[in-house]
Amino acid sequence: MVTAPSGRGGQQALWARPFRWLWTKRAWIAGIVGVLFLASTLYVLWAVHDLPDPSQDVLAAGDVVVLDRNGKLIEDWNPNGHYHVNVGLKDMGPYAAGAVLAAEDRNFYSHGAVDPGAVARAVWVDVTSRGLNEGGSTITQQLVKIQLLTPRKSITRKVQEIALAVVIEQRYSKDQILTMYLNRVYFGHGAYGLGAAAKTYFDKDVKSITAAQAAFLAGLIQAPTAYDPVQHYDLARERQLYVIQGMVSTGKLSSADAEKATSEDVKSSLKIQPTARQSGAPHFVEYVLTKLESMFGAAAVQQGGLTVHTTLDLTIQQAAQQAVADGVKDLSSSNVNNSALLAANPKTGEILAWVGSADYGNDAIAGQFDVVLSKRQPGSSFKPYVYEAALRDKKITWATVLHDRLTNFNGYMPRDFDNGGMGDIPARTALLYSRNIPAVEVARMEGMQNVISLAQQMGIKSRLDPGLSTSIGGSDVTLFEHLQGYEVFANQGQRVDLSVIRQVDAGSGKAVYTHDNPTSTTVLTPAEAYLITVVLKDYQNQWGFGWNRQMASKTGTSDNGRGGIPDSWIMAYNPDIAVGVWVGNTAPDGGGGLIKAYGEMVGKSVMKRFVNALPASMHSWYSQPAGVTRGCNGKDTQYIFLAGGCNATPSSAAPTASPSPSASPSASPSASANPSPSPSPVPTSPPPASPSPPPPSPSPAPATPKSTS
Repeated sequence: MVTAPSGRGGQQALWARPFRWLWTKRAWIAGIVGVLFLASTLYVLWAVHDLPDPSQDVLAAGDVVVLDRNGKLIEDWNPNGHYHVNVGLKDMGPYAAGAVLAAEDRNFYSHGAVDPGAVARAVWVDVTSRGLNEGGSTITQQLVKIQLLTPRKSITRKVQEIALAVVIEQRYSKDQILTMYLNRVYFGHGAYGLGAAAKTYFDKDVKSITAAQAAFLAGLIQAPTAYDPVQHYDLARERQLYVIQGMVSTGKLSSADAEKATSEDVKSSLKIQPTARQSGAPHFVEYVLTKLESMFGAAAVQQGGLTVHTTLDLTIQQAAQQAVADGVKDLSSSNVNNSALLAANPKTGEILAWVGSADYGNDAIAGQFDVVLSKRQPGSSFKPYVYEAALRDKKITWATVLHDRLTNFNGYMPRDFDNGGMGDIPARTALLYSRNIPAVEVARMEGMQNVISLAQQMGIKSRLDPGLSTSIGGSDVTLFEHLQGYEVFANQGQRVDLSVIRQVDAGSGKAVYTHDNPTSTTVLTPAEAYLITVVLKDYQNQWGFGWNRQMASKTGTSDNGRGGIPDSWIMAYNPDIAVGVWVGNTAPDGGGGLIKAYGEMVGKSVMKRFVNALPASMHSWYSQPAGVTRGCNGKDTQYIFLAGGCNATPSSAAPTASPSPSASPSASPSASANPSPSPSPVPTSPPPASPSPPPPSPSPAPATPKSTS
């Protein structure tokens, strides 16, 4: 009975000890708190001393200096080269300010410098996502971000942001803060402030824009590059609808007016003119800005004061731009007016050249639209994924006999340009001559789901239809992701994600981001990748490209379902560089016409000019890796095989042109039995421009090639 009370007393004494210690150190603690308070006060006073007077026309934005891998200037993204119109709040018309409030801070006039509810939501998102992702900032805080702070995301920076926002709200009225923000925030395409944005996008004074146009502009603020309507109109449209709903909920629009704004065709009223910016790689810089927005937030780009060290090589970039410009001229008689080129180091994933269109400033071809990021049908340049999957899974070898004749695959009947075939041919010949029917046969043997799975592992992120037409390029992909896929072949089975930024420095010169050493993922073994490379290395000679160094390559030609050609491609690589080229015909409204240029014509024009202009150092080639053998059980010594895989069982019987499927086994019958809903299920395969000699393969084949695409 005695120990219990003494135990409780002992516990009370233990709890009291920290408080007694704090009391004995109260003088030191008070001194430390005082110093911290004084330091924070001095910091706040220093930070706000040069805040712009809201009555003055001041654009206090810093540069974003974009450098290539060797420190050469690609572009100085600076406010002096951009457009700014200072407009008073009362002169902004009935919709503009309300639209921005609906987009960025719906309770601006009812809360203080900080919105506790928004902060709580942001903290919850950051905690659950284990990162600093959500903003939760008021317009006052956003003004602080774009005016005063560095782009680094941290808890300390957030505290600074809140402290400065409180001071600003004490110094200025809500109307003054909103006016500064509306005249300072960046809308993309060089437009700072609502006045400039209205002129840039709609050629109007801001007071004259409609509710729909105001909502459209307000929606761009969150990420001007990511929502750029030239490149991503659908995303900008979704954001506009969100803003319109917000304008209704805040009482800035009636339901009837909102319905009218929703139905207004804003796209047709856009009048964006090509900018006069000076840039060595404008589409590349825009992609870099998008990455900066995702890493630091749009406010970091708007504030500027950044130096971005990128992966681009300006010497190679200039060669790429010249190759595209001259190559388009070469193919102009085939109705080609546009082209795109992307090149990367396959070992590191670093982008070396990025040409998004033949002429950025040419509105007649929609030059500001970046075709590198546009989805197009790759035609037969997709076939290496098909053959690689089947070779890897030992469904075929290069000696497997395939049946190139008119075949009905459960209702799907692919054709080549000649509407015929080459008969029974080895798989190696089928790929080298880019025959369609054998590629579909291989896809059915392997199973389309297996083909799609491999393509996705290699870098294809776009949705691939499981129908058989995907095997010959019937599903859309972007040049960016297609190059990512071919980079795996070039890097002997290792995938390294493509990258554009090496380091970002703040105005002080201190690095706020450094790209870590790239990590690689094993997708294929070196032996598996080499099987494709050893065939594709003969492609340039088979089709007479005239390149001055050895590359592995594959062409592609898409089909609109009626025999017309919308797109032509060529992909090429060696151990030092992987390159993709697209050509086509584009119009100002985003549409375009058909062309008469096949894939091999792209190889002889744009790609030839680029490859032959590459540095002499980029000429290395592969050694045969372990895991590859020549010949199978003493036979077929002209072919190479995977070790242990030379006895892959080929199709036992040729499929016929009957309604029934062929006798060949299918790993994925449900996926391959259905024809693709693609609007162009039968990419064509053209003949070469002039007869070419057969490849130096001893495999049986006709004397002249019949198709390529």
